[in-house]
Amino acid sequence: MRGESRPLLLAWLALMVLLALTAAVAWLRLGWMNTAIGLAIAVVKAALVALVFMRLRRAHVLLRLAAVAGVLALALLFGLSATDYATRTVLPAAWQQPATVAPRAGG
Repeated sequence: MRGESRPLLLAWLALMVLLALTAAVAWLRLGWMNTAIGLAIAVVKAALVALVFMRLRRAHVLLRLAAVAGVLALALLFGLSATDYATRTVLPAAWQQPATVAPRAGG
């Protein structure tokens, strides 16, 4: 095995283990912890893909800065969406009984 393909194989194996772990956690009844564990596993997978497959570990500083800016922009969008959702007030519409209208012939 060549030296440059070894990290790719190890990253792929790690992703497969994390995939199996994600599937296993999905079957457990942990309540809100299912979401927290799933998100933590997803963050580890994304970091692994970014560092190994996108080669951000040895990339130029400007490329790493662009990747960080993308993650921050995504976090900003999620944060703004969450604050919009959290500050909305629910105003239920007044329910009215539908009126029964007799059909008119020839109308």
